[in-house]
Amino acid sequence: MQLPPRLRPTDAATILEPTTTAAAKPKRKKTKQLKAGAQPFLTLIDVRMPQELTSGTIPGATHIPLDNILDTVPKNIPDPTAPVVVYCKSGMRGGMAQGALRKLGYTNVSNIVGGFDAWQKAGLPVTAE
Repeated sequence: MQLPPRLRPTDAATILEPTTTAAAKPKRKKTKQLKAGAQPFLTLIDVRMPQELTSGTIPGATHIPLDNILDTVPKNIPDPTAPVVVYCKSGMRGGMAQGALRKLGYTNVSNIVGGFDAWQKAGLPVTAE
């Protein structure tokens, strides 16, 4: 799945639905494996500062503050073609994270336009921290 460089919150919700739906369900042991030919797992990254998480997160997001993105992402996502969606509070730091990941060689990175604020304004699901 090739992502567009910028995603409106409603478009992001459609793409992220398997991730957000799975995050909202009760936790069980993970035994699911990708089948041959299956789409690569999409990673959703919240680049906000830890104190900003009190307002909630998008279900299924992994928290990696912008300051740590260059060190953490290559360790956790070794495939530079894997689909990655980033977001912050309003979209600015998400764009910076997207640019940083592209400079590292990641070719399938998208930023949610308007960030978490736009996601909430659209009435999309939020997980309380």
